[in-house]
Amino acid sequence: MRTLAPILTGLLIVLTVTAASVPRPSPALTMERGGPPPIALSQFKGKVVALAFTHTNCEHCQHLTRTLKTIQKDYAARNVQVVECAFEEGVNINYPMFLKAFEPNFATGYTTEAAVKKYLRWNDKTDGILMIPYMIFIDAGGPIRGDFTKTAAKPAAKKK
Repeated sequence: MRTLAPILTGLLIVLTVTAASVPRPSPALTMERGGPPPIALSQFKGKVVALAFTHTNCEHCQHLTRTLKTIQKDYAARNVQVVECAFEEGVNINYPMFLKAFEPNFATGYTTEAAVKKYLRWNDKTDGILMIPYMIFIDAGGPIRGDFTKTAAKPAAKKK
């Protein structure tokens, strides 16, 4: 898939240019998996991490999952690790069905919306609605290099 390299490179450049407060350290994040041991984001230190925050029942997120499967396959040998973290209400119920339907070939798990917002340093009042899917890129040294913060929907201005 030679076309994926320019696409991924372009995406990383766009994300880096539009990123808010990057580079910045990647905080701790732990994802449940409904049985197997939880995944700690720190276990991927030393790898480039493409971290997707999604909802299991979101059509756009499901499409991203399919795309990330290809990226993981093509870039695993280049020290890239895809990680997907779902966080919608009822995710602990939806997650097993999501795994069965999409069979991701990369690390997946789930957590709470509060944990995602804490990780992202997200404030609904100043940042607006948290749009999904939401991607973060972490370099092998640990800092976040790409963040979609600037593409979020902002709350409407109050009328005077």
